[in-house]
Amino acid sequence: MKLTVVAIEADVIRIQNEGEITQSDLRAGTDLIRTLLGLDCYARKVLLNLEKTPYIDSAGVGWLVMTHKNFKEAGGRFVIHSIPPMVSQILRLLQMPKILYLADNESAARALALGDKP
Repeated sequence: MKLTVVAIEADVIRIQNEGEITQSDLRAGTDLIRTLLGLDCYARKVLLNLEKTPYIDSAGVGWLVMTHKNFKEAGGRFVIHSIPPMVSQILRLLQMPKILYLADNESAARALALGDKP
């Protein structure tokens, strides 16, 4: 797992992951998003591009859910987009579309992040 900032814009922050998201990437007590984006990150609108993420395990899904919760509680929004078929299948199997904000592409993710609908 390698998170990088693609762009910090006035209305959204765009980040991208490269590589698998697995338990070995997620150390207890480490807040990857806050480390990457700073203290006020959860109040912002953040788009996460997963196009270079070939696999995610249950710990990775748990991380997405916890990150989503942190954004929701702080008044921000976390939208995941460009999800490869293997990762999408896992997320659908676990019924994550009912919980997470998922979009087909960056344009749809931006619209979801900036829209009034949750």
